[in-house]
Amino acid sequence: MRTEKNSVRICKFTNNETGEPMKTTLPLKHAIILISFFTASAVAITVMMMSGFTVKKVQGSEEAYVSKINEIKTLVDEYYIGEYSEDDMPDFITAGYVLGLGDKYSNYVTKADAEENLNSFIGLNTGMGVQVTQHPDDKSLYVLEVHKDSPALAAGIECGDHIIAIDGQSVNETGYSETLQYIKSRPLGSDITLTVLRGEETLSMPVTLNQYTSQTVFPKLIGNIGYVQITEFNDASTDQFTAAVDELINEGAAALVFDLRGNGGGTLKSVYHMIDYLIPEGLAVKVEYKDERNNEVYMSDSHEITLPMAVLTDGRTASASELFAQSLKDYEKAVTVGSKTYGKGVVQRTFTLSDGSLVKFTVGKYYTANGECLDGIGVLPDISTEWTSDELTYRLVNGIETDKDFLAAVGHLNGQLS
Repeated sequence: MRTEKNSVRICKFTNNETGEPMKTTLPLKHAIILISFFTASAVAITVMMMSGFTVKKVQGSEEAYVSKINEIKTLVDEYYIGEYSEDDMPDFITAGYVLGLGDKYSNYVTKADAEENLNSFIGLNTGMGVQVTQHPDDKSLYVLEVHKDSPALAAGIECGDHIIAIDGQSVNETGYSETLQYIKSRPLGSDITLTVLRGEETLSMPVTLNQYTSQTVFPKLIGNIGYVQITEFNDASTDQFTAAVDELINEGAAALVFDLRGNGGGTLKSVYHMIDYLIPEGLAVKVEYKDERNNEVYMSDSHEITLPMAVLTDGRTASASELFAQSLKDYEKAVTVGSKTYGKGVVQRTFTLSDGSLVKFTVGKYYTANGECLDGIGVLPDISTEWTSDELTYRLVNGIETDKDFLAAVGHLNGQLS
């Protein structure tokens, strides 16, 4: 690829007489485009500006805010019988202001949580480094993947393990979500002890929770099909993705299947480079803002992958994942298999405030190569599949080889190869 790793090629539209776009190269340390989950079910593209935030004053409104807050504080001081932290009130007031925008994709992140929030975008996580699901039978933490160079890998955790207890507390009794929250609440460097069921053997395995680079791309050669699961798009994903594709091709893959089910998004920089690696030279994505002079166009270079491809999608495939899927469809590089995607094409901007906290709100939309905005529309599958509730319950633990979406994709690709 001709694009440098430390920059994004941006074509900014101008209102000059010729109408010709002005091409610039914007260093990524100044602007990071993000597409990410910020609620349990909603995803949006965001632009991260690593600078202070200045609020433009609206005549008369600031006085109204201060007056009303002071009035409430006076009443609270005189009548409220409960306890509260005055130090926390600025965070709650700020969060309330963002909530007042009426945009479910906007939010406020406190200074205490800001570092973790920013680290997730560059691919740094703290914890064990495993991808788990709740096993439908014994309710254990069932290990689907173990991240490379993670504490879990160092401790000897393997795919297919059943984690049945942590620090002597039964996962079944504690609850799936509560167990995950317990792990997340442990500070960096903490030691926890896992009770692991592996076949007929029960193992006690100590793990030291630490920081690691998250693995978001999981390749596997199944017959002549290169299968690539992508769990999110962050700054570490691009190199993992290109290495995975190259490895599968070198191992003899005749076609590629990209699994984006449950992938809520990630950074635009990451998904752009991954799309660029697959499609021919041309438009990859356009981002439109309130001020059209800030509009951006991302172009792909001449490098492309010519193997037949398919993309697996579902209702939780969102934002960056939808851009990935639709881009391959626009260039007739792949078919989509599964069900309709979420439908999120909203651009947000995240600002770092003067105290280190973050605020994010919607500022624009993105458009695919064919000029389509996917917001509220989503990506329709070329090949639809239907799952029973029992099939969905056991889908993850049964493995990809028996997966209905994967088998439908393989059937289509084998038809192209024959």
